[in-house]
Formats: sequence, C-alpha cells, structure tokens
Amino acid sequence: MSHPHQSSRETSHTTEAIAHHNPYKEYFTVFVALMVLVLITVGAARLPIPEPFSFLVALVIAIIKAVLVILFFMHVKDASRITWIFCISAFLWLVIMLALTFGDYMTRIPVGGNTSASQTGPVAPMPMEGSH
Repeated sequence: MSHPHQSSRETSHTTEAIAHHNPYKEYFTVFVALMVLVLITVGAARLPIPEPFSFLVALVIAIIKAVLVILFFMHVKDASRITWIFCISAFLWLVIMLALTFGDYMTRIPVGGNTSASQTGPVAPMPMEGSH
C-alpha cells in the first residue's frame, strides 16, 4: 500500500529498487570486507609500531569494522534521520571518551623496571590498626 502523499511514480520506483536489491550479495561483500580488516588487524599487530601509535592503528581499524556492522547489519544505512542523529551522537561521545582517555595515557609518567623496592625484595604488608 502506498503512502497517501506519495505519487504512483515514486511508488513504482521504490518497488523497483526493492526488487533489484540483493541483500545476500551486500551481506557477503560486507563479510568479506570485515574478514580483510581482521587480517589487516593481525598484520598490524605483528608490525613493529611504537606503543601509542599501534593503539591508534588498531583503533582506526576497529572503528571501520564497527561502522560497517552498524550501517549494514543494523540497517542504519536505510534508517530515518533520527536514527542517524543518535548513531552519530553515540560516535561523537565515543570520540570524546577516547580522546580524554588517550590524553590521560599520553601524559602519564613512565615507571622504570629497576626501582629500589624491586632490588631489595618483597615489601612486608603494613599491619592494620587495632590488630595485635
């Protein structure tokens, strides 16, 4: 049944688009792309990339995979504008949280492995107050 404000030409165009749309081919293409991205992730993990940048490479690949899943398997690609707004808002929130976390990580002071406590042996636990 067509929408009351929709012309017969729009209705036939929509019907033709649905008839020619092959979801299995689309799903298979996305599946192959996801498998290629998994192989790229494994390959990137084996490369000698310095620590903060290896995290960024893995994160970019993971975001690409997440976008493919959201667009195609969660059907956001064909969803309404309000769904797009919520998806984009969620990604913006994720970017904010990752930026804050990465900023904290980059400003930490590195801890060396040869401290005086590790050279003197294990430290005895402190007794609790009130225990005799």
